[in-house]
Amino acid sequence: MAIWLAKEAREMVRLGRWIPLVAVYLFLGVLQPITFKLMPFILSSASNLPEGTVIHIPPPTVDQVLYSIIGQYNQLGILALILVGMGLIAGERKLVGEWLWSKPVNIAHYVLAKFSVFFAVAALSSLVGLGIGAYYTAELIGPVNWSALCQGALLYVLYQAFLISVILLASALVTSPTLAGGIALISIVLVNLLLPMIWQGHFISGLLELIQATLSQTAWSWSSPFWEPIVTTLLVTALLIGLQIPWLAGRKTSH
Repeated sequence: MAIWLAKEAREMVRLGRWIPLVAVYLFLGVLQPITFKLMPFILSSASNLPEGTVIHIPPPTVDQVLYSIIGQYNQLGILALILVGMGLIAGERKLVGEWLWSKPVNIAHYVLAKFSVFFAVAALSSLVGLGIGAYYTAELIGPVNWSALCQGALLYVLYQAFLISVILLASALVTSPTLAGGIALISIVLVNLLLPMIWQGHFISGLLELIQATLSQTAWSWSSPFWEPIVTTLLVTALLIGLQIPWLAGRKTSH
């Protein structure tokens, strides 16, 4: 396992796969509080309203700014994750699949190493970005509840683990990185948009709402216990990771 972890870490650095994640998460973390602070000036200078017109924009709250960072993570951050992860398995199978499967590869170690390194880089990038965003929020908007921020950040990291498990499963299913990225994107969109219609508050939608409630320090609004979306997300993430092992083992025996 240690050998596979070292291999994945080296490739993450050598191929520069960490750069889009660090760049996107840090940029979004810094951008949101600055944008909220400058928004009244931007609107007043950009509009062609008659002279004397007053534009009144209520000042943003700290939790609104912090959750807006999470919201941006849930858009551009997901695209960065897909860009980095779509070829982790598919690209390797396409380029060196015959050679790789001819070796005594432990598929479980292979899958877990890819997930662990990818998750570690993504989680660290998002946590640093959120921390920097919180610092600028405290400087520009108002005091930050760092305890609530840490809890919300940990919940978001769990959401990231789920996203990465979806992306890696899509990458394991096919040998085309582009196709894997498309499958992952469609799957994530369906989970985020359609699943809440039939399973509201119990899975990813509940986890995202729990993050918002944590950052705003408000009570959990659903009748189900607050830990239910956490446990559900953990179980589904573990299932998606586990599904990759027999699938890739089957591909190995077919070579």
